[in-house]
Amino acid sequence: MKNLKFVLALFMAFVFVIPAFAQELDVFKPILIFKGRYELDTETGEGRFALRSSRVGVQGDVSKYLSYKFMMDLSDNGKLTVLDVYATIKPVKGLKFTLGQGALPIHNSYTTSPNVIDYANRPFIGKYLFSSRDIGLTANYTIKQQGFPIAVEAGIFNGKGINNPVWTKNFAFSGRVLFGSMTGFRATAKFLSYKSDDFNHTLILGGDVRYENSDFKIEAEYAAKTNTSEEGNPNGEVLSLAYAQSMLKLPVQSKTFKSINPCLRWDAAGYDILERGLGCNKATAGVNFVFNTSVVTSLFRINYEHFFNNSMNMSRVFTTPQQNDSNLSVELLIVF
Repeated sequence: MKNLKFVLALFMAFVFVIPAFAQELDVFKPILIFKGRYELDTETGEGRFALRSSRVGVQGDVSKYLSYKFMMDLSDNGKLTVLDVYATIKPVKGLKFTLGQGALPIHNSYTTSPNVIDYANRPFIGKYLFSSRDIGLTANYTIKQQGFPIAVEAGIFNGKGINNPVWTKNFAFSGRVLFGSMTGFRATAKFLSYKSDDFNHTLILGGDVRYENSDFKIEAEYAAKTNTSEEGNPNGEVLSLAYAQSMLKLPVQSKTFKSINPCLRWDAAGYDILERGLGCNKATAGVNFVFNTSVVTSLFRINYEHFFNNSMNMSRVFTTPQQNDSNLSVELLIVF
């Protein structure tokens, strides 16, 4: 409780004090994310109210060559969790280096970040592939900026996930190549390589494609996670994760809402799927009611997730029974 009071006091100081000294520079941009919901497990009849995200932070540009971001979650399963803490150096146009804790190149923000996900829950890839963040150093270089952009991103990390600055000889390496932009066509190819212990090596290979315009967007992604022993022999099963999702953008003439966006997603997971098929399928149908607000992004959404399970043992992915139960979610999201 003392830690929470200190964080809130510090944040309020940022909100009211720093802007007075940073009016001429884009030094201070507060971050506020609220995501609350009601969930109903349609298989057991149990329900709960949940605070899925209550994130606060600040980001900004100290100069033309230096920027930063700090963000934490005030209620991560009842705990205070540090999320993004990093600084970015931009020595020349198109090149930047980021040091600290942040997102890994193996993930897309629209599969892991609650402020940009179009659904109540992350897809399997965003939740079960690997930690969404790690501590390390990342380099990003834009090869081509005009027309059809091309960029590369690579990093070295501890490989132990969020808030875990362990001593290690076995660092993780991750990278991706990006083609296109978030408006129009975009595709990436990516990898993550790390040693899960002194004898076993894990390699994740993946790729995604998406297209977005003013009327709709469609996205699809696939990743395979393979473990090998020190001698190079396969060690365990290959985990495959995939999804395909789409959303329509339907503007409305209303004082309350600016658009109503129906969305549909298919999720899949399984071990050795070429021989054994998929271990689990999930279909998500939802609709997002985007409020007619200008300063903040706010929406109300309804999602229904239906799981199609087969006889494959997926307990290593779904660690609790509720994680693969069909459910109904009603959610409010506010982002500033």
